[in-house]
Amino acid sequence: MDGRTLILGLAAGYHYGDVRPFLASLDRAAYAGDLVFFVSETTRDLERMRAHGAELLPMDRAPGLEGVPCNALRYFLYLDYLRTCGRTYDRILISDVRDVIFQRAPFAFPWPEGICCTLEAPSATVGSCPFNARWVREHLGEDALAAIADRPVSCSGTTVADHGSMLAYLERMTGLLLPPSGGECMAGYDQGVHNHLVHAGGLDGLTLFDNDGPILTLAQTRDEPAVDGRGDVLNRAGRVPHLVHQYDRKPSLFKMIRKRFA
Repeated sequence: MDGRTLILGLAAGYHYGDVRPFLASLDRAAYAGDLVFFVSETTRDLERMRAHGAELLPMDRAPGLEGVPCNALRYFLYLDYLRTCGRTYDRILISDVRDVIFQRAPFAFPWPEGICCTLEAPSATVGSCPFNARWVREHLGEDALAAIADRPVSCSGTTVADHGSMLAYLERMTGLLLPPSGGECMAGYDQGVHNHLVHAGGLDGLTLFDNDGPILTLAQTRDEPAVDGRGDVLNRAGRVPHLVHQYDRKPSLFKMIRKRFA
């Protein structure tokens, strides 16, 4: 499937060291599909990123998007790319790039048709997490927060879909991201919109995967994750997830991964 797959990421303001674990682990997983990073004028070491096969595109802002923070802007960039790339992909992953590594080829997992989203640890709900609660409340309103406050947090940093479902998801996301919400701690308000769509019935063909599945999301987990004799991170079911996200939240794991991919 690799020839019909695509990974999209935003590397605004990063340098090669920031994204090397992502790129080197993807190489190690023998990924052979397409990889596109959107970059800003302050992104450094572009040739070293290209050496891993990444296509680098400028993070251009269309008229009307001047006040949109980077986290939200990426959805507009991805949507425009998929509308104009001239190719239809079987599976697409949109992913954070600074705190994600690959332990297996991302599309070796049998992702179902439709949109596939990830849940963080069940201890965190949208309403109990001060950041997620703020993002929903300040951008979408108190009623929107009340409707999903008891639901587990879905991380917007890793999402997989077929081409048509990803287009539909991005169209729904961008439609709710404008006008942008400013103010303190609102740069990540895109995740509030994402959780609203996931939990309020805004997405057709939705499959949710928790931390026992193909993506391990670590920010809300209590302890350092287990690591096997090969150095692979294990999920709570004792299996090797395809992707590990937010590894930088765990000091020992962060040190191990940075050493491995230095």
